[in-house]
Amino acid sequence: MNLTILLLGVNARYIHSSLSLYYLKQILQPLNYTVRLHEATINQPVDDTRDAIVTINPDVLCLSVYIWNTSYIKKLLPLIHTALPNCTIILGGPEVSYAADEWLKQFPFITTIIQGAGERSFEYAAQKQFLLDKKTLSLPNYHLNEIPFPYSESDINNLASRFIYYESSRGCPYACSYCLSSREDQPIQFRELQKVYHELDIFLQQKVRMVKFVDRTFNCNPTHARSIFYYLLSHNNNQTHFHFEIHPDLLFDEDFTLLQQVPKNYFQFEIGIQSIHPKTLSSINRKMNWERAKKNIAKLIELNTIHMHVDMICGLPYEDIEAIKESFNEIIGLKPHYFQMGFLKILPGTKIASQKNEFGIEHDAEAPYTVIKNKWISSHKMQALHCIERVVDSFYNHHFKTTWMMLNNFITDGDSFKSFEMIAQFFYKKKFVLFAKDWESIAIMVISFIKEDYPHVEELAIDCLRWDWFIQANSKWVPACIRSKTNPNIIREIIINNHKIAKNELLLDGKRIPLSTVKHAQIFIAESKTFRQWHMTDHHYAIKLHQDTILYIA
Repeated sequence: MNLTILLLGVNARYIHSSLSLYYLKQILQPLNYTVRLHEATINQPVDDTRDAIVTINPDVLCLSVYIWNTSYIKKLLPLIHTALPNCTIILGGPEVSYAADEWLKQFPFITTIIQGAGERSFEYAAQKQFLLDKKTLSLPNYHLNEIPFPYSESDINNLASRFIYYESSRGCPYACSYCLSSREDQPIQFRELQKVYHELDIFLQQKVRMVKFVDRTFNCNPTHARSIFYYLLSHNNNQTHFHFEIHPDLLFDEDFTLLQQVPKNYFQFEIGIQSIHPKTLSSINRKMNWERAKKNIAKLIELNTIHMHVDMICGLPYEDIEAIKESFNEIIGLKPHYFQMGFLKILPGTKIASQKNEFGIEHDAEAPYTVIKNKWISSHKMQALHCIERVVDSFYNHHFKTTWMMLNNFITDGDSFKSFEMIAQFFYKKKFVLFAKDWESIAIMVISFIKEDYPHVEELAIDCLRWDWFIQANSKWVPACIRSKTNPNIIREIIINNHKIAKNELLLDGKRIPLSTVKHAQIFIAESKTFRQWHMTDHHYAIKLHQDTILYIA
């Protein structure tokens, strides 16, 4: 019987994709099924996803469930069952693997839940035409090396503008108590390097945009990681970028010898510090030497070629507000390109889920199971931390870095946590709803904050905001709240007249620049003497020729 199998992915954003479904698609390929793959996002109306499924009218529907799509899928399942009562429904993924009984009780029409790494179990179910005697299925899985490459050529073409996920290893040698990869049923496995090279070649030849390695600790075997770094350096197509999650303790001199050769933005590194405090790290079984990690992260940032994403976690055992503040200031003090102030999540199946009473942890009942309070932080203080996190994301990660540095250097005397806390408290007092990308509204509120509490730095603050806009904007238009008193076009003409060396050419900062380029360039005017001395080495103006080239003019 030729059944129609629908593999449904529900992603957090359109730019993401679902690696697991592509593995399952390859498993189904040799079998006599009609296979459809559909990817939706949690931002789409549930009814729209239901309608797309009904249009396909599958005999079997397969879904992978994660913390980011759990709520969405719980709304979707009853709609599907009502519309397609005879459809076989197969669930898999970490959210159902360790809470199968709860899901089956809530949704008794689910046919089967596949628990754990599911390739072999799914293949078994498919060979049985999904007619199984039990509601749960968990077979010992294949070694990662035996699992086929998940993507066909047409898959890669379809995903070329999105993130493509790939793994060269599974499991993790560490035992962090909040992570599912620490479980004993998640042993570390590596894919053979020659196979990895061949599969990376496929991505490189297709010139995909971004390959994100989902290896839990990519460099847990430094030799394995180093070999892949070297291969990618030797086969750069100047279009594909690669993202890795690494452990900073496991970087050695040989790694830095390689990494200093990395072209700008070819690699992205994500590093989870979580905490700098030994007692907290010990309580969650996380192995890290902060001083060594700090030194290695600083060396990576100093290279200025690898995009650095660094994380911490709030709500861990033995950390009160002061301890969190210490971790925060140490980590953000390294000035990574992206800083994530995350919050502990109590995932079903993790060790810390069994320690909730010991640590006085209360958390949201629904995914993503974020901690509400513990023995060291009240719910009120935790909520205040969430407000600070939103300001960190808007300021530090979304084009307000110079303004943050000004607050840090001129108001809070290097206490970064305090600078974000002050802004968060002011926004809360003014009932300002913070959206990370609403740049102009945020700038207006910052000016209001400065005028109300620190009027002596108002001119400096507006220069900082104008500079932040100048760095990120791609047009000459400037928001009214930060426009300079002097018309930039007047300054442009002065610059042209003072630096013209030929009919169509200027000499700026020792460089010969076409006149037409300067006529279309953005102009920055510093109105604060303090800003000129602090940020522009006493220059008065700057010209942005393009995103990476800024010339300073006295």
